[in-house]
Amino acid sequence: MKDPLNQRMFFLTALLIAAGLLGAFLSPYFLQASTVTYLLQYVPVLGVLGMAQTLVILSGGPGIDLSIGATMSIVGLAIAGLAANGIPILLACAIGIGLGGMLGAVNGFLVCILHVPSLMATLATFFTYSGLALALTGGAPIGGIPEWFGSLAQGRFLGIPNHMWIVFLPLAVVLHVILSHTRLGSHIYAAGNDERAAFLSGVKVWHLRFALYCISGMVAALAAIMTISWFQAARADAGDGMELLSVTVAVLGGAHIFGGIGRLSGTILAVLIVTTLQVGLQLANVSQAWQLATIGILLIGSVITDNITGDHWRARVRKRSNQS
Repeated sequence: MKDPLNQRMFFLTALLIAAGLLGAFLSPYFLQASTVTYLLQYVPVLGVLGMAQTLVILSGGPGIDLSIGATMSIVGLAIAGLAANGIPILLACAIGIGLGGMLGAVNGFLVCILHVPSLMATLATFFTYSGLALALTGGAPIGGIPEWFGSLAQGRFLGIPNHMWIVFLPLAVVLHVILSHTRLGSHIYAAGNDERAAFLSGVKVWHLRFALYCISGMVAALAAIMTISWFQAARADAGDGMELLSVTVAVLGGAHIFGGIGRLSGTILAVLIVTTLQVGLQLANVSQAWQLATIGILLIGSVITDNITGDHWRARVRKRSNQS
């Protein structure tokens, strides 16, 4: 029997090609070189959020972080507010990453200490963080970002946006190495596959999941930093919809909704698919409603596929465990 994860990678590659062909069919402007740069401008923000969401989902529970977009918004406002009040922007960014970790720790406390289901816990913090962002700013953007800071997301190296080189690719490499070649990565998969067996083998499951929620908040802060650099301002609605898109790319990429199965490479391919579809539909002047419907259909299809391949994979894992 073939590895379902390898099958998923072939499926995602074919889907990416199909998305590109669809974009070319819908708009004559899609195949222009400038479209690639425009597309890659969107990839790092959704990409880092998708990778963080994948880590949370992989650890099981089942875990999810619906507050990741709201965390991105409120951290961005905090960074811009500090910069507007004379704090050096790099120091403000460092404080923002710490704040993101603290907001993630709130999720970890609710889920891992109080044992509130992650869906309800992170939905509650989503509304809390979103409400605070609106209440503190009245919906008005916060500017005052140094012009030179825009080079992070607006600058190019070899035609590729700088934040791809500086943030997205290094984070992807680090997280891939952690998941594939370290004991921590093995513990994440073990906790997602069988929480009780992982606990009996010495994995501190709830400590692990708490740490991953903190990491999710810190990665949301990185997304906020890139968005601030891109638009030279912070908005209360900057992260609107990103929580659902991050779940979409994680699940579409092969992360099983109950944990233990998935690869970051699948998440990255899914990010490329979603952004390619979005850009293609935007260039074709397709309405936002139909864009969301297309993403929804993709998500439904990926969940159905997940349930089929995930059950097969779990059965194989349990069979190997019993034989050993």
